[in-house]
Amino acid sequence: LVLGLADGQCTEAVHMPRRVKHPRVAICISTQVGCAMGCTFCATGQMGILRNLLPGEIVGQVVSMLRRHGSPVGSDGEPDPLNVVFMGMGEPLHNLDNLMAAFETLTDPAGLGMAPKRGTVSTSGLVTSIDRLGAFPKRPRLAVSLNGTTDEYRSKIMPVNRVWNLETLTEALARFPLQTNERITLEYVLLKGVTDSLEDGHRLVALASRFPSKVNLIPFNPHEGSG
Repeated sequence: LVLGLADGQCTEAVHMPRRVKHPRVAICISTQVGCAMGCTFCATGQMGILRNLLPGEIVGQVVSMLRRHGSPVGSDGEPDPLNVVFMGMGEPLHNLDNLMAAFETLTDPAGLGMAPKRGTVSTSGLVTSIDRLGAFPKRPRLAVSLNGTTDEYRSKIMPVNRVWNLETLTEALARFPLQTNERITLEYVLLKGVTDSLEDGHRLVALASRFPSKVNLIPFNPHEGSG
């Protein structure tokens, strides 16, 4: 959905039903209008940053989705847990204070009552903000948009790597305080002939083995003007 905001700006949210062995629904929401990170494979990155979303605008995306699609229901007809991923427009950790205020409302019993472990926030690799996120007593789980296994290549497609390279990022992930059975998700966009070599695979395994993790391989979604 494209959602209109009070000032005339728009943001996007996605309702994602997963119809597999264990059906579930995730709601993907945005934290900014546009994005400042400039990743070359991302359509939102071409917009630049317009503004941060307020806590109510972040929560409002979830409420809009529930009003449109209803609460998640399992195959047995019983209500399913709500899963929310902060992976829409924007770099969530650039808007960490508003994000966490929204997360407090989403997880409060007087709010939407979502279990904290049912929330996941994705970052391009802002190391100082990753450290800040880890200090919150109640927080979403962490995912990192990795997409490259060498500094040379990752710096070309993700300018953030020029500030915090792969080693600095990996060290931050290794010290991130995890709860029992919690893992960090590494998101990796596959580009044929570019990021899908055996050597990339070996480097990805070596990086992921330095902390509890899982890897999410993502097919590239082509769009006009992509680098």
